[in-house]
Amino acid sequence: MTPQQIEYVLAVAEERSFSKAAKRLFVTQPSLSKFIINLETSLGVTLFDRSSSPITVTEAGNIFIETANRMKELEEEMSLRLNELSGLKNGNLRIGTSPFYAANMLMKTVLYFHNKYPDIQITIQEDTYRNLEDSILRGDIDIMIGTSNADEELFNIEELCTEKLYLAVPNTRSVNKKCAEYILTAEDIRTNSEKLFMGETVKLDMFKKERFVLRSNSDITQIQQKKICRAAGFVPETVLESNNLDTIFSFVCAGLGVAFVPDTFIKFSDTENHPAYYALNNPEAEKHIKLIYKKNKYLSRSAIEFCNSLRELIGMGTWK
Repeated sequence: MTPQQIEYVLAVAEERSFSKAAKRLFVTQPSLSKFIINLETSLGVTLFDRSSSPITVTEAGNIFIETANRMKELEEEMSLRLNELSGLKNGNLRIGTSPFYAANMLMKTVLYFHNKYPDIQITIQEDTYRNLEDSILRGDIDIMIGTSNADEELFNIEELCTEKLYLAVPNTRSVNKKCAEYILTAEDIRTNSEKLFMGETVKLDMFKKERFVLRSNSDITQIQQKKICRAAGFVPETVLESNNLDTIFSFVCAGLGVAFVPDTFIKFSDTENHPAYYALNNPEAEKHIKLIYKKNKYLSRSAIEFCNSLRELIGMGTWK
């Protein structure tokens, strides 16, 4: 099995089209088709079922692809281990995370790691957790950081710290007067004040007449938020949906509606003006931020050292 055979077969399998694969490989479609036919002839099997559109991979093709991927992993592992013989003087670190974590929480860790190992090339892929999990399985990234409910059979999962949701309410809302004793400030949350730990949580049904600004993405955040409301006995009236936390926060501050905001945003975002915050008494309002990487895969020294740096900056379950 040659590198070219691996590259060409995997391209066709991923694109499920000879024409698209040919464009990706910068070759003509007839030459690619001939190459695959010659390979199938030499192997004595058919790798692709061309009778369907898009084309599908045969059982023999799946065996070839599984073996090809294992060979790619072994080759990458060999290269990593040879490079690491000279120490962490060079190499690559590929991290996957959400756009918010990339821009805020991970900044200190990445800068800390870069100052310690300036010659390591760092790449950050920002995407949904589902896409990032696929990237790990393909070997496109080394590790991912987030609240993904990843499959424990496929991934090693380490809980780093807890992320809590707070209800953010515009300061102009009259409901704040009724709930004044429960109000938390951004400073309370940032400094883990006595009021944060000793104060009582608000009854969420006090806000059932408010309009909600909800997250709209593929990482089940909105489902989580609606569960919290249903547990309080009401269905939230949605005034706006956005997949961007900065956008949601801006609309809350502008007075459009209330929203669930994670403490990571309150602590790490670069914002001065804040609404009123309320703690929630619901297990759905907590999630674990996790370090995730593929099982049974060699982890490079640069990735291992980054993970160690990450743990150094997390104390008592809180990101420093």
